[in-house]
Amino acid sequence: MLRVATFLVISCIAVPLQAQSWETLPSAPVTSRHNDVYFVSPDTGWVVDGSARIHRTHDGGQTWEEQFFQHETHLRSVAFLDAQRGWAGNVGPGEFSTTDPNILYSTIDGGDTWTPVDEFDGPEPAGLCGMYVVNDSMIVAVGRVRGPSIFVKTVDGGQTWTSKDMSGQAAGLIDVYFPHPDTGFAVGLTNSNHNLSRGVVLATTDGGVTWETRFTTTRTGEWNWKLSFPTRSTGYASLQRNEHSPIYFLKTSDGGETWEEKLFMSSYYFVQGIGFADENTGWIGGNSTEPAYQTTDGGETWQPLEIGKRLNRFRFLNDSLGYAVGETVHKFNPSQVTAIEDPDRGDPTAGAIHPNPFHDRTTLSYDVEAHEHVYVAVFDALGRRVRTLVERVQPAGSYTVEWDGTTDEGRVSATGIYYVVIRSGAALRTRPVVRLR
Repeated sequence: MLRVATFLVISCIAVPLQAQSWETLPSAPVTSRHNDVYFVSPDTGWVVDGSARIHRTHDGGQTWEEQFFQHETHLRSVAFLDAQRGWAGNVGPGEFSTTDPNILYSTIDGGDTWTPVDEFDGPEPAGLCGMYVVNDSMIVAVGRVRGPSIFVKTVDGGQTWTSKDMSGQAAGLIDVYFPHPDTGFAVGLTNSNHNLSRGVVLATTDGGVTWETRFTTTRTGEWNWKLSFPTRSTGYASLQRNEHSPIYFLKTSDGGETWEEKLFMSSYYFVQGIGFADENTGWIGGNSTEPAYQTTDGGETWQPLEIGKRLNRFRFLNDSLGYAVGETVHKFNPSQVTAIEDPDRGDPTAGAIHPNPFHDRTTLSYDVEAHEHVYVAVFDALGRRVRTLVERVQPAGSYTVEWDGTTDEGRVSATGIYYVVIRSGAALRTRPVVRLR
């Protein structure tokens, strides 16, 4: 954790940058892990968890009501066509001590009552892990985490469901995404023995009638977990491992035609959820003890960011409103930020917070409480980097750094407001400062 003592002109107000875009909803339910979230509007949404509960909010997550509890059910997915019609998927018997044989539940009254869906045109699923709403009448789903693998869909608003055995393409399927009723992707694993598995991406161009393997990862001991497509052409898929490192994720820049393995972390991290608000800004989470991570450059670099623990699903209504679930529920709403955003994005918004001016130089003092990478830099009011003051790993201790008002190129900076950005481990702070002549 970063502690900052200010001298001369550095404001005492601490504003985490992008962290302020994520709000942990104080009244949201807390459990070992929520598995999925779905909102039909900015205000109305549902979350499901592995403890067999469904909760609903009508006020954007400020208050929640429990609607469903079914003993020994592990709910993994949820989807709604509108405020009344929705479905929740159960991982099924044999997984996580689950004994409930009902794989899919349906509601037609906004979740006040739930009834099992027990008729499928095709093989009955053993469990459903991922679900996606394609349009106002079509929903697709896949399962399950350790197999058997199956694809399920409805094209008539849930009146009937068809299912397809996918064991010839994958040992298990975990998530699904369809940008068009004909075109879709499913991800999962190649071997039900996780130590022998590779991640796999499947694709269909005929609505799920036939599938082809688009990509298989080059390492064993991993499998695909979640998909996130912020745009039609740009998509990401997380890769989970139970042990060993390094940790990778997948990225496509051509609408899923080709996929690239990209390094997330050289050390071990238990990855589950991945979500992108736009093609560059995204987050990875899942670990129960370490923070989530954020990228602002399309996954080229990642920085720790405290959102919440055990993040399993991100869903965005648009690039400025979304929700994430793990131990509890978190809301993404950058329009509420009053300070500048993370300057690495190059698109900050102005926001002075009672700066005190200086003429020749100012001094920033800060404490590092663990051996970690420290970054201190000055940005102007337009978010352009002016001067990098510190960018290195520092042992625990107390440090000071001066800024004499010059740029990295040695030029004298103009009079005006600037922002000192301090990043140490998971802590991120800004300090406004005014330069006078």
